[in-house]
Amino acid sequence: MIKFTYKTEKFPLNEPFVISRGSRSEANVVVVEITDGNKKGWGECCPTPHYGESVESVMAQLADITPKIEQGLSRQELQTTLAAGAARNAIDCAMWDLEAKQKGKTIAELMGHSWPDHVKSVQTISIGSFEKIAKDAAKLANFPTIKVKLNAENIIENIKTIHQNAPKAQIIVDANESWTLDIIKEVAEDLKNNGVVMLEQPLPAGEDEVLRDYQAPLPLGGDESCHTAADLPRLKGLYDVVNIKLDKTGGLTEAHKLLEQAKEMGFDIMVGCMVGTSLSMAAGMFIATEASYVDLDAPTMLKSDRAHGLTIIDGQMSALNPLLFGGG
Repeated sequence: MIKFTYKTEKFPLNEPFVISRGSRSEANVVVVEITDGNKKGWGECCPTPHYGESVESVMAQLADITPKIEQGLSRQELQTTLAAGAARNAIDCAMWDLEAKQKGKTIAELMGHSWPDHVKSVQTISIGSFEKIAKDAAKLANFPTIKVKLNAENIIENIKTIHQNAPKAQIIVDANESWTLDIIKEVAEDLKNNGVVMLEQPLPAGEDEVLRDYQAPLPLGGDESCHTAADLPRLKGLYDVVNIKLDKTGGLTEAHKLLEQAKEMGFDIMVGCMVGTSLSMAAGMFIATEASYVDLDAPTMLKSDRAHGLTIIDGQMSALNPLLFGGG
C-alpha cells in the first residue's frame, strides 16, 4: 500500500542572500515522502517565484497528484503526468530514493555513476558592498573556485576586489539575466584577466539569441535558459556550459537525461541549486559526479540543516551520507 505525504518547512539563513532579482532571508522548501509500508523515500524542492512557482502552487500540485501516486504511478509515468518543475522534482527524487532502498542498491549504482564522495563545490558570494565582498572573498581564499553574484553595477570593481582578496581562486560570475550584450562586450576581457573562468546567464533567457554571433573570450553558461533536454538544440552555439538544477528539470530522471544529451552535444556541465537544505543538494550530487562545475553550497547559508547534512571546507564537500539520501 503506497502512502504519499508532503509538508512545507522553513530554514532561516545566516544572512540575506542577494542576487540581481532580489534577496531572501530564509529557505522555503517542500518535502515529500513515499512509503510502501516497508521502505521510505523522500525528496525536497525549492519553489522559485521567477519560474512562476510558489510553495502554495506546489502544494496544490501535490494534492492533485496524491491519488495517482498512491495508486502506483511509476517514475516514468510521472514525467508526462506533471510538467518539469519543483513539484515533480520532489516526487521524482523520492521515487529514486525509494527504488534504491527497495532494490538494495544506491542511486549511484542505479544510474551507473560513482558514489558522490569527492565532489568539490564553489562557494557563493552574494551582492553587497565592496567591504563585504572583500571580507567574504578573503574567507574563501583557499577555495579553488568562487561564484560571485553580480548585477550591472560596478562589475569590474567588484571582480577586482574579489580577485585581490582571493588571488588563487577561479571565479564564476553569475549575472542572473541582468546584463546586456553591450555590457558583456565591455567587461568580458577584464573579467578573464581577473580570474573569471565562466560567465553565467548574463542576458535574460528570452533575449540571448544575440549571443550566437558573439565570440566571447571566456566560456558562457546557460542557467535560466536551460531547464530540460528539450532546450539543448536552441542553446547550442549560444552557450558553452549548461547549468542543471533539479527544480528546473523536474527531478533526477530528466536531469540525467539532460546530462547525457548535453555531453553528447559537446556542452560542459554545471550542477546548481536553489536555496534549500542538504536533502536538495544530495540529489544533485548524483549529477555533480559528472560535472565540471558544481554549485551546491546552499546548506552553508542555513542557520540549521538536516541530520546527516553536508559540509564544505575549502571547496571540498563532505561525502554524501547514505542515511540522508540515496543509499540502498
